[in-house]
Amino acid sequence: MESNLLRGVCEKGSVTEVFGTNLRTIIGGVLNLILLTGALLYAGLVAINFNALNSRVRPQVNLRDPAQSAQKLAVWLGVMTLATGIRVATPVLAMLSEASADVGDWFLSHRRRQTR
Repeated sequence: MESNLLRGVCEKGSVTEVFGTNLRTIIGGVLNLILLTGALLYAGLVAINFNALNSRVRPQVNLRDPAQSAQKLAVWLGVMTLATGIRVATPVLAMLSEASADVGDWFLSHRRRQTR
């Protein structure tokens, strides 16, 4: 006795469509995993180089080895982007912290007035 799902698939003659869909799902998942792994490796390279180089060293381009030069340039651009982001985020976070403290002070003073 077959299940209703399998019977419906076999009646339509689309068993290959079901397996094709599953194969597409598996390949898509593997490609997503590869992309995620590459992104994590790149982020790790950027973090390591940011700590080691502190964004002061410029990448050296070697025309005899363009792949390694492209990798070094990509990592250097990531380091520069991270350094710029940190430089921009520091005053913004300081301003938000100050504003939060002001709101807290206002709330406490307003609450004290109401309890009196």
